[in-house]
Amino acid sequence: MLDLKSDVRQLLISLDQQVVLGTAYDTAWVARVHDNGNSSVLAFPHTLDWLRQNQHSDGSWGSLIEFYHDRIISTMAALVVLNESGTPTQDAEAIRRGENYLHQRFRFLHQDPCETVGFELIFPTLLEKAWQLDMSLPYSQCDRYYHIREEKLQLIPPELIYSRKVTSTHSLEFMGSDLDIDRTIELQEKNGSFGNSPSATAYFLRECRDNPEARRYLAEAVDAGGGVAMPLHPVEIFNKSWTLYNLSLAGFLADPSDEMRVHLDFLYQTWDARRGVGFSTQYSVPDLDDTAVVFKLLRLTGYDVDPAVFLTYEKDNHFMCFPYERTPSIGVHVHLLDALRVCPEYEHQPRMVRKALDFSRAQLRKCRWFDKWHASPYYIIAHAVIATIGYDNGLARELVSCIIASQRAVGDWGYYCPTGEETAYCLQALMTYHQQVEPLDRGILARAAGRLYDYYQTQNYPALWIDKCLYTPLRVVQSAMTSALRMYETF
Repeated sequence: MLDLKSDVRQLLISLDQQVVLGTAYDTAWVARVHDNGNSSVLAFPHTLDWLRQNQHSDGSWGSLIEFYHDRIISTMAALVVLNESGTPTQDAEAIRRGENYLHQRFRFLHQDPCETVGFELIFPTLLEKAWQLDMSLPYSQCDRYYHIREEKLQLIPPELIYSRKVTSTHSLEFMGSDLDIDRTIELQEKNGSFGNSPSATAYFLRECRDNPEARRYLAEAVDAGGGVAMPLHPVEIFNKSWTLYNLSLAGFLADPSDEMRVHLDFLYQTWDARRGVGFSTQYSVPDLDDTAVVFKLLRLTGYDVDPAVFLTYEKDNHFMCFPYERTPSIGVHVHLLDALRVCPEYEHQPRMVRKALDFSRAQLRKCRWFDKWHASPYYIIAHAVIATIGYDNGLARELVSCIIASQRAVGDWGYYCPTGEETAYCLQALMTYHQQVEPLDRGILARAAGRLYDYYQTQNYPALWIDKCLYTPLRVVQSAMTSALRMYETF
């Protein structure tokens, strides 16, 4: 048997470490940064070597899972740097294979259930750069993305393009050759980054090499990533809160340990009564997803936080995650439902519950099971089961039936391929339903737990979380697996 209590303790001790695994997309942008004193020397030459060593056999770069938006944007970014800074004799075959992949896959973009973050802004800019570099790509297949970019930009007031208060700064590289350097300084965070994004910061340093703060940030981020770049850094609020959310499902918040209380105190110190929180104290844009999760954790453990914060995000028929977003997030509504459960005395709680539940119910019953922050439908289905119990047990029962019907014979789950992360989410949902609503077939639960034990020990974590590309928040994924197994062992 595993010593899950000991594993939880080690997990909590390690929560202050940077644990988002590196990605090809962000590493490709960092590889394009030149030394401040010599424009012919790369500032991070080892990142170019890493790209050469991490091309997939089909010619692409990106996650092990073939999520087309991720693979295409990662491959384009890698091809740009190989064309700019590579060696013709060394990199010609890699470039040919990458271009061949894009010729074959561009037409499949519509098959993905959702886009990566900022894709509609970044993709046209990369196409323009590829054209300048005379890359062989099927450009005619991509005309519609220029129109989508214009639609997105029309949602953002022009004066806010150069504001840290909107999420477009996180995807600053979409500006291409149109960046106004003088105004861009207004976008820089205190840690030197642009949008807490290594790729956006690397882009800025391509346009403005003489910025010591941005260089220090990028060097620190690459060092934290073990020599490669990740899509977000730092992510300390997200990392702590979502890890604790998973552990709360297994009852670990009932009597918080000293190691857990340290992280709860930190989350309380970051709380803003009007805006809530974002994914990091170093990022200027709060969001409802992190706010809802942190609110629930703090309320459950005795901290005084006011649910009036949710009014900031309320719209006529739904709740927004970020200002000026193009599409609402179903995950936000599910997590808000879960948070509202712990403040039944709040005067606006019934109205908010109805609105969040109506939106969630409509989406889920239309089988819209994908969120903008995760590539797997099991993430949303499982979290929706947990959130809707007590509000709409009939809906929870329907979702549980979907989970059970899609379990593989060996006991696990996976949309693209079976994974431990997706299996953990499904087992969390089934155990919650089993304990709070009605008993389930114990054979189903036992097969899921048995398979999850195998995944737990192999420690293989394919990237499923969505930013500008797919990524893995290691501690969050590990906590989901630990939580699910603990729930099974103690029922």
